[in-house]
Amino acid sequence: MNKLSRTKAATINSSVASTAQLLQLIMQFISRSVFINVLGAEFLGLNGLFLNLLGYLNFAELGLGAAITFSLFDPLVNDDKRQIAAIMNLFKKWYRYIALFVLFGGMILTPFLPHLINGGVGHLDINVYIAFLLALSNTVISYLLTYKRTLLLADQKGYINTLNTVGYNIAGQLLQIATLYMFKNFYLFLVIQATIMFMSNYHVSRVVDKLYPYLQEYHQEKVSSKVIGYMKKNISGMLSAKMGGIIVNGTDNLLLSYYIGLTSVAMFANYTMIITGLTQVMGQLISAVTSSIGNLGASKESMKKKEEVFYKYFYISSLLSILVAVGFSAFSSTFVTLWLGNKMVYSFMPLLIISLNFVFQSLRQSIVNYTNAYGLYWYARWKPIFESLVNLIVSWTLVKYTDLGISGVLIGTITSNLLVNVVWESWIVLRYGLKTKIRQFLFLYLSYIISSAVVIFMTVYAVQVFSGQNFFTGVLIALIAETIAFIVFWVMNKIFYPKYLQMFSIFSMLQHFKS
Repeated sequence: MNKLSRTKAATINSSVASTAQLLQLIMQFISRSVFINVLGAEFLGLNGLFLNLLGYLNFAELGLGAAITFSLFDPLVNDDKRQIAAIMNLFKKWYRYIALFVLFGGMILTPFLPHLINGGVGHLDINVYIAFLLALSNTVISYLLTYKRTLLLADQKGYINTLNTVGYNIAGQLLQIATLYMFKNFYLFLVIQATIMFMSNYHVSRVVDKLYPYLQEYHQEKVSSKVIGYMKKNISGMLSAKMGGIIVNGTDNLLLSYYIGLTSVAMFANYTMIITGLTQVMGQLISAVTSSIGNLGASKESMKKKEEVFYKYFYISSLLSILVAVGFSAFSSTFVTLWLGNKMVYSFMPLLIISLNFVFQSLRQSIVNYTNAYGLYWYARWKPIFESLVNLIVSWTLVKYTDLGISGVLIGTITSNLLVNVVWESWIVLRYGLKTKIRQFLFLYLSYIISSAVVIFMTVYAVQVFSGQNFFTGVLIALIAETIAFIVFWVMNKIFYPKYLQMFSIFSMLQHFKS
């Protein structure tokens, strides 16, 4: 694929994905508001706990989706229809086994649910076992037919998958809102969720069958020994990455539920929803070009060209991450006050830690996307183990032996990011993906981390001192903070952006679009 079509595909995917995600984000806030008003904060916390537990069962997926996506880049570039069909048939078989594993694992986990909730579940007017099994059915269904989405993503047609996912999600949320008002029933809420998942998967499966009719024509083809060899080599890397991701991202609500209670989970979930929504919108802009990066990596372009693209990608994604994180730290208190009332607003320390964790996680996302696009799982096989151990030990110690609460949980995540991910993930991408030196990049990366942390600290302090919960004050603080963040980012790039590469800036990019 040539440069123009690769750029065009990335632009279409990013534009459609970000717009659709924004619409979905609006619906999520409306749905969450209705959920809290009708069922209450404890049911919201219970739903959050379910999602975390099901995240552990998703360990069975082993990161195979990302590995399959990478395996499809080469046959798609070479239009090898037989090999594409063979890989997809293998993927279908694996996902059926995974669905069975998740089903049985969830049934084994079900009897232990009440022991994971501080204070038990006797005060909830619900059978927690039935509710969890309904949530489990949604996860099991998600593995049936969904494997075909991977082909759309690898073939730079991610916008089709996005329109399907967001369209069905919005339809499902509208139906859930209506039924919550009419029946006030948590079971029905979960049944609709599972039904919409099935309908979405079935629809996207039909679309893929029409776009790629040869999948049925070559359904007996075998995957090449080269791809099988790649899968065997990288299985340990994917296994550790999956395990580490589950421990790092899946323990927060579990620790809060066990040591503090469901209300704390619900309060954290409100902020998490804001962050998740912002992350998803950013992720659609940043991650939508992953297939184009993989396509570029599989091409015969020079390593210098690939390095320049990497630094531009890192520049854009980092600027976006910093501006969004600073905006969150400045305006989230105002937003939550308007949305749910000041009783749900975090004080200085939790808001600071949540905001810092948000920006650190966002800054590394472009590195993670390059790891996925280049299929560098083997080189990352030990990293998630160290990351998860540091995170779990620090989080558990702080939440058990201090009164830091959610701040203690997230300090563990921040610690693992700074001590493990920053250097290790960067080294993997630059050493084995781009085959270039890492020191210059680390200086740039660390300058982003330190400068964004300072700006966020100043912003959260200003929110507390100048009554940032007030709408007009919140807007003013946000505007000033964003301006400062942009100026600081520009200065850091003037100092640390590699001199041997053509200097890239947002101004040059805007000028390019005008011309």
